[in-house]
Amino acid sequence: MCELFAMSASVPHRIRYELDLFAAEGGERHRNRDGWGILFAQDRDAYLFREPEPAATSELSRMVVRDERPCKHLMAHVRRASAGAPALANTHPFDRVVYGKRHAFAHNGDLPGIEDREDARAFIPHRIGDTDSELAFLMLLDRLSEVTSDDAVLRLDVFASFATEMRELGSANFLFFDGEYLFVHADRRRFETEDGLTEPREPGLSIRSFDDSHRGHRWTARGASIEEISGPLHLIASVPLDPQGWEPLPRGTAMVLKDGKIVSHSTS
Repeated sequence: MCELFAMSASVPHRIRYELDLFAAEGGERHRNRDGWGILFAQDRDAYLFREPEPAATSELSRMVVRDERPCKHLMAHVRRASAGAPALANTHPFDRVVYGKRHAFAHNGDLPGIEDREDARAFIPHRIGDTDSELAFLMLLDRLSEVTSDDAVLRLDVFASFATEMRELGSANFLFFDGEYLFVHADRRRFETEDGLTEPREPGLSIRSFDDSHRGHRWTARGASIEEISGPLHLIASVPLDPQGWEPLPRGTAMVLKDGKIVSHSTS
């Protein structure tokens, strides 16, 4: 039961993101974490920090929280291993450089049977690790390579179509950053209750939006905070981080964001 978090903002923001507290808020209070990763996008490149150990005991995660980097786009993942052992090679976000831009991908869910697909077999030798998530990332990059235009709506169509296929295998909550745009796909997820883990159910992701009326305000939640909101922005999370303002994303929702604006969205 991994946890996802992302931000798209109109201007660079410093967001204090306490990885282990976020994992606890997301329902991981009584479960070991098997790694964490966070990406701070900087134009065509990005700061990317990953470790296969729990954030609670990591000196690196404390450094990342203490020295948060201003950025317009952020992506984070706290892992509970389901496919692939706890190892750096299996730690999200996964990244590749394509046409001079750093691309990154994070996934919450399971995609059983993906290795048996004919269109997946050619990419298995190109994985660094052995997760279904990284294989899905490589397949997505291949699909997008066939799009000759940088048009975000056309790329969203490809992303959404691919995510729809992956939903037939299992839960497919995706975050994907292509060096310019943030793509989001919402599916279902498991929730931890007093009686144990539920079957996958909606919502897999939720969104909270801030507009110009929030300019100058501070946002504080368990595990994350923004000292001063300087312009419109959107936050995406596996579960709402505070009681107000979050909207669940229906299963099959796909959207593309840039600089704090939802460029396009669809539901399938």
